[in-house]
Amino acid sequence: MHMDDTTRLLETVGQMAGGIAHDFNDLLAAILGHVEMLSGDLAPGDPRAADVNGIRHAAERATTLTQQLLAISRQQVLQPTVLNLSDVVDRARRLVQRVIGDQIELITCTPRDLRPVKADADQVEQILLNLALNARDAMPRGGRLTLQTRNVDIEDAAAQRQGNPPGAYVQLTVADTGIGIDPAIRKHLFEPFFTTKEPGRGTGLGLATVYGIVKQSGGHIAVESERGRGSRFDVYLPVTLEAPAVAEPPERGSRAERASETVLLVEDDVAVRSLIGDVLRRRGYRLLVAEDGVQALKLADEHASPIHLLITDVAGSAGPDASVADAVRARRPETRVLYLHKPFTPDALARKVRAALASHIW
Repeated sequence: MHMDDTTRLLETVGQMAGGIAHDFNDLLAAILGHVEMLSGDLAPGDPRAADVNGIRHAAERATTLTQQLLAISRQQVLQPTVLNLSDVVDRARRLVQRVIGDQIELITCTPRDLRPVKADADQVEQILLNLALNARDAMPRGGRLTLQTRNVDIEDAAAQRQGNPPGAYVQLTVADTGIGIDPAIRKHLFEPFFTTKEPGRGTGLGLATVYGIVKQSGGHIAVESERGRGSRFDVYLPVTLEAPAVAEPPERGSRAERASETVLLVEDDVAVRSLIGDVLRRRGYRLLVAEDGVQALKLADEHASPIHLLITDVAGSAGPDASVADAVRARRPETRVLYLHKPFTPDALARKVRAALASHIW
């Protein structure tokens, strides 16, 4: 299947899978959140802790599947920053080694003079892990896995051959010495749900996830392979001219210990709405709760005191809620906005809220 055909297939699957995944994320956010709160209420040694952990692990596995569905449909919430891909590979090295096992030698080549790209570091790690898992399965008797980064400039002719727009890129290469990929299989590699593994051993989402993340990041991916001579995956991410963001200084004093700000929450799912309310009220926030944008604007108009933060779903069932945020900010320019990515844990939610309130970027 040609890459353009793969893209169209992903878009078709995405129309179905994206909405389903978002609905499931609402449910999983509520499950995981309440599990974390319940876990915090259990005394050390409580025999019920094992049951709670079982629920958590099952929900986390389900979360992984929904994130894969969002990735292949390019609806995953990315948090891109300006980064050096060599740093990402170096940080992921230990995890990759654990994934591939001791039978496979891991070699990394990560030069320091790499040009910056703008990407989500966590998702780049996900690309590495998914490709490493595939490489491991292709080397059942051991072998060598190479992770390499380098600067590349793709000219017009080369770009046309590779299917890339010409320009400056950083290339991330994952190469193995495994059994290789048959040409008949290679053209189906990035199709969602395509797998050569036996039932129960694979979902067929791994490479489709990689493809979705790469395309959503503005990049491209190429594959070279020959039966018996290994495989090579080259990910190309465009170079960015943006400067790295300056880290915010850590908070000091009692402000970090007990909150007092007013938060306007817009959430249509009752379980998630209840969870967020419980988490934030326990930490001292004053909460205004709306089921939809109409209620949110009514609260924004009627509330006499400042509203410090608006929390809204980054991509609910009706689409991104940017219009709600814009309308609230038009009435209250001082209000910061947090687009919530689900699912989340209570601690992660609290950290995101605190970071949004501390940010100077409105």
